[in-house]
Amino acid sequence: MTCTQSQSIDIFCRVIDNFGDAGVMWRLARALHAEGFAVRLIIDEPGTLKYLAGCLQNCPTEKIGEAEGITVCLWEKDWDEGACTLQCADVVIEGFACRLPPDYQHRMSQRKPKWFNIDYFSAEDWIEGCHLVPSIDPTSGLIKINYFPGVTPASGGLIIENDYEKDKAAFEKSSPKDDRALNIFFFAYPYGPIEAIVRALNELNYPIKLSISKSEAGSLLNSALDKLNARGIHRTLLPFVAQKDFDPLLWKSDVAFVRGEDSAARAMIAGVPFLWHIYHQDDEVHMVKLRALQNRLKPYFKDEKLFDTWCELQEMMNQGRFSAPSLKKLIDNLVDWRQATEAFATDLRQMGSLSRKLSQIIKNG
Repeated sequence: MTCTQSQSIDIFCRVIDNFGDAGVMWRLARALHAEGFAVRLIIDEPGTLKYLAGCLQNCPTEKIGEAEGITVCLWEKDWDEGACTLQCADVVIEGFACRLPPDYQHRMSQRKPKWFNIDYFSAEDWIEGCHLVPSIDPTSGLIKINYFPGVTPASGGLIIENDYEKDKAAFEKSSPKDDRALNIFFFAYPYGPIEAIVRALNELNYPIKLSISKSEAGSLLNSALDKLNARGIHRTLLPFVAQKDFDPLLWKSDVAFVRGEDSAARAMIAGVPFLWHIYHQDDEVHMVKLRALQNRLKPYFKDEKLFDTWCELQEMMNQGRFSAPSLKKLIDNLVDWRQATEAFATDLRQMGSLSRKLSQIIKNG
């Protein structure tokens, strides 16, 4: 089957990590629509999606994706046990193995769509052996392809918009950075070592322009700055920005604190030096994922001691601690840090986009 506008894709998404799950699936929906597919996003909490799409909170669910050319549909709770009113699409995507409505999945056996599970991002070695591995549904006999986003050629890659390079270059030309100050973007989880981060920023003795995301952690950071009466830190409390407007926040930053999956992926692609506040999981699984990504960046650091400092500080942050001397060392060596992240970003972008790779599999498979 060739890809035409009439070839349909259904993406199913359950919201677990607030904006995390919805953010990845919304970005995927937008990217696949740009590849020429008719995309429908079925989500159990469309209110979360309204923020990401830049809609007012009173916007009807069916209108959320209108500006992007995407159909948004509420995942009705009744569908988990009863009849589902949706017609099966040509391609079905489960976001993070979310389990489809049983009635919808039953009717897939008649249409036999291409079926994918888009898993969570990981830089771990094992995903390369699992990427694109099929599994057979024991009830219907349908084949489901497991797709793993990652940062190596043998993985599924990251979502990179078709116009990303052009948009980044245009922004950087029209909005040059203010070199008179250190531009820092902050977006983290509220359980992080926020007061220790504030003290470390204050001890840098650099003029700082701090852009604080609209989030619970951002509010806590702002309150901690008030208590410390930090001088030399100029704060901007950002409004919540739609997903399509997020990248410029990274492009104008010298350093970015990022959280979860989507914002971390955008920082990697942008080439901005970053500290990743990863979503915490039981049994310290998140630390394994964090260290796997760090190991992928190791070859890009010319200074091994600087790499070790980055790793130590990032791991400390994810264990509830933060080191002012380590942050100062990173900032004092910002040029070398940025050379590493920019080289990594260049390789990521040259590997190609997840959405383009997935589109080719759909068209050719």
